[in-house]
Amino acid sequence: YPARVAFVLLTQLLDEFTTTLGDSWKSMEASTDSTPFPSLEDYLVKYQDPASADKVTKIQNDLDETTQILHKTIDSVLERGVKLDSLVEKSDDLSRQSKMFYKQAKKTNSCCVIS
Repeated sequence: YPARVAFVLLTQLLDEFTTTLGDSWKSMEASTDSTPFPSLEDYLVKYQDPASADKVTKIQNDLDETTQILHKTIDSVLERGVKLDSLVEKSDDLSRQSKMFYKQAKKTNSCCVIS
């Protein structure tokens, strides 16, 4: 459980406790039954999932997810670039071979001119 979320929970509980009871808690007995605070159960249910309870944690999780997606996208772009480089190289080879074929065909056909 993230420490930051736990501190946010405790801070919110303390703030609500202080606004609800004020300084009246100082004059109460030490027994836990004498100070009912029903909001505690609501907060504990709410904070079971730290990502949904704390906005900063939720944003951090979203950023981590976005970072992973960007890494995958960059990897696929790099892979596509390698494939394009291979295609360009094959195209250059084919162009050179066709020029050689043209020269050879021209040389071979030069002896047999038909008029």
